[in-house]
Amino acid sequence: MESLSLDLAGGPWYVYVAFALIAIAVSTFFYRVTNPPLDRRMRSTLIVLRSIGLMALILLLYEPLARFRRSETIQPRVAVAVDVSRSMNMRDRSRDRQADVRSVVKQVSDRLGDAADVYVFDETLRNLSGSIDTMRMAGFRSDIGAAIRKLANAGADADYGAVLLISDGNHNSGEQPLYAAERSGVAVYSLGIGDSIPPADLRMVALTSSGVGVVNEQMPITIDVEQTYISDRSAAVVINDNGTDVVRLPLELRQSVPRYQLTYQWTPSSEGMHLVTARIVDAGSEFTQMNNTAQTTIRVRKNKKRVVLFAGAPSPDVSFIRTSIAQDPSLELGTFIHREGPSFYEGAPSVAALADATSIVLIGFPTAFTPKSVIDDIASRCRRGASLLFVASVSTDYGKLGALAEFLPFRVTSNRPIEISVAADVSTVATADPLMRLSGGEQDAETWNSLPPIYRTELFVEPTAGATVLARLKIGSTPIDEPLIIKRDIGQSRSLAVLGHGLYRWKLLGQGPAQARGSAVSDVLQTFTGNTMKWLAVRDDERRVQIRSTHETYVVGETVAFTASVFDQTFSAVDDAEVRLVLDGAGAQRTVELSPKGAGQYGASIGSLPPGRYSFSGMASVRGVALGRDQGTFTVSQIGLEEQTTAMNASLLRVLSQRTGARFSGIDSVDALLDAMMNDPRLRPIVRTSERELALHHLPWIIAVAIAAFATEWFLRKRRGLV
Repeated sequence: MESLSLDLAGGPWYVYVAFALIAIAVSTFFYRVTNPPLDRRMRSTLIVLRSIGLMALILLLYEPLARFRRSETIQPRVAVAVDVSRSMNMRDRSRDRQADVRSVVKQVSDRLGDAADVYVFDETLRNLSGSIDTMRMAGFRSDIGAAIRKLANAGADADYGAVLLISDGNHNSGEQPLYAAERSGVAVYSLGIGDSIPPADLRMVALTSSGVGVVNEQMPITIDVEQTYISDRSAAVVINDNGTDVVRLPLELRQSVPRYQLTYQWTPSSEGMHLVTARIVDAGSEFTQMNNTAQTTIRVRKNKKRVVLFAGAPSPDVSFIRTSIAQDPSLELGTFIHREGPSFYEGAPSVAALADATSIVLIGFPTAFTPKSVIDDIASRCRRGASLLFVASVSTDYGKLGALAEFLPFRVTSNRPIEISVAADVSTVATADPLMRLSGGEQDAETWNSLPPIYRTELFVEPTAGATVLARLKIGSTPIDEPLIIKRDIGQSRSLAVLGHGLYRWKLLGQGPAQARGSAVSDVLQTFTGNTMKWLAVRDDERRVQIRSTHETYVVGETVAFTASVFDQTFSAVDDAEVRLVLDGAGAQRTVELSPKGAGQYGASIGSLPPGRYSFSGMASVRGVALGRDQGTFTVSQIGLEEQTTAMNASLLRVLSQRTGARFSGIDSVDALLDAMMNDPRLRPIVRTSERELALHHLPWIIAVAIAAFATEWFLRKRRGLV
């Protein structure tokens, strides 16, 4: 039902009526006597015309509004989201997931009828096209969070009051689905598909490394293995480098131990791209062996990297960090430390001193006395690919950091040079990052969190786009949601910031108590600095042509694609280059041309490839002149993320529903779940009222009425010869 009301924004209606009566009275007064005299009919016509004109002008001053109010009864609908990723095509010990999905969707569709819309999702959400029997569970990844978020955003137009999620809960792509569900505002009912009790199986969870290495320098490779219901037995993990077995690590399996972590110190003997594979062997019978292998690609370089350290003043932090860097034989260190005023102990920094720097370390730098030219030189080198480590200090002039803002992982919102004592607050998840890993065990987070406090000014920052917070801070025992250690790795820009000073306390005061107790000593500062410098210094900073595959590992059937970045000698983007690569693998060779995308970016998609290891080499040229070359490798595997997990993640689905006030059930309780959903208050009919306003004084017809009335009055007066 729709209703209309008229309001006057300039004042109450009765005041307007009073002015309208005055306008009529004034018009009548002026036409009481005319020269020449008029008959009564003409005099009345002129009075009416003038009154209408005056009332129209007064109405404009009162700003009339027309209010349209519409009320309608809405019956909320249900969005059915069906997971069609490859894990939904798996057969459990006693059930066929694909058959269960089709049966459940048909049952739900029959029960809800036109009150429901059916969607399917893997990495993307889309409407179900065709019949239920044509659904193919072939998605390579499952993004539950994105599906919930998109359905919630569509809810205002589609009137969704609830989402029925049909999935095995094995989320492996995109944002955390719990956050999306909590923000959605709709009820998320979950129907679990699959067996929640995992079969007897052994799987390779992850193979991690820093991604880059130096010839003849040890680098850790970490292997994570999980098992379910495997009896006590002996197995082994074989590490393979470019097709050659490197080492065989023993793996003693115990039924009571669900997770194992092995670390191997690998020493690459040659530069180039190395495909490192870890596979579990001699494991005996298990549910599937398709998830017993993991791979990673490591780029190995042979040259030393130069690090340039700038400090605002001599300090213990400078001494300890400089010593840690000097212990790495693959790094060459240069320093520039401020004296009082704008000068440096080593002499003024020159452009040549920064020309070959791969990493730049700033400790309490810049200060209020730092010359602008030095900061500009640092920014110029960072713009050409140098990595950046920033360590805060009480003397740091954050106003001068503006020239380096595009490279830093944070943005300063406020700062006062008042020192406070803070401690590191590091989560267990953060210690999985190569920068934060100490011993590689579960006690790493405890070691970080037991470190003595350091100092920090009253500094408040925001992470920049693409930044990752590795550690937050706490004051006393109270966690504070402010970053302490934060990194960013975007394209050629790689940076790390430690937003505190007094790091030497981690070495001096952190080791003393442990030594007094006779416990194992962990040199956190040395390990952290070593990890950081390897992460910063070993990188491809000078290559102006970079060609990459979009993933290191693809699954059979997944589309393989390439991207490239092309820059000239001034590191300006080149948009008119010819980028061509040669792809080798699976016993064949093919040439791929990449198309320009703008801003120096190029791309190409070549469809799916057979399983195997592939290598590619590419070149970019402009009018026959070569700009640079690049090469790389990738793997097409029989197993992907979807095959890594064999059991239904019932706990995730249950929590998803609980957080939104809904319910979770298994395949055997579909009717009970639908009954509970249809009784949800969020699916009851609601009355939606909408209101819109139309500002009549903005319309031309009111002034047109006034002008027409005055013009007609004037025309009639002239016709009658009125004075």
